[in-house]
Amino acid sequence: MAFTTLVPSTRVNAHPARSPFNLFDAFFNDSRLPAANSNGTSFSPRVDVNESETAYEISAELPGLADKDIEITVVDGMLTLKGEKSSEQEEKQGNYYRQERAYGSFERSFRLPDEVEADNVEANFKNGVLTVGLPKSEEAQSVVHKVEVKAG
Repeated sequence: MAFTTLVPSTRVNAHPARSPFNLFDAFFNDSRLPAANSNGTSFSPRVDVNESETAYEISAELPGLADKDIEITVVDGMLTLKGEKSSEQEEKQGNYYRQERAYGSFERSFRLPDEVEADNVEANFKNGVLTVGLPKSEEAQSVVHKVEVKAG
C-alpha cells in the first residue's frame, strides 16, 4: 500500500531581527512562523487541502498577488508553490515627500501521494485565491474493496 501525504514540507530560514517599520511583514506573517530570509520579507500563505474521489485540491490565499507573480512546479513527487510581490508608493505634496517600498516572497512544498497524476495538475487563480487541482489516477479512483459478510 502506498503512503499518502499532503503534509506541507517547509524550508525554514533563520529569524533575523524584525523592523517595526516593515508593514508588509506585519500584514503577511503569522507571528508563529519565520519572519524573513536574507533576501527580504517572506510569508507563508494559509492553505486548505481537500480530497474527493477523483482528486485532491489545494487552495491558497494570496492577496495582492497576480498570476504572473506565482510559480508552480512538480518535481520528483513534490509540488512547490512560489510567489513574490513587490510594490512601491510615492506621494508628493508641497514640501512633503513620502516613498515606501515593500516586497515579500513565499515558498510552500507538498509531498504528493503516489496516486496523483503529476502530468495533469491544473492551477487556477481568481480573486486572490490559488486553486491547484491534483487528479488521482484511474486505478486509485476505482479501488473499491467489497467485504463479504458471513452469518454466524
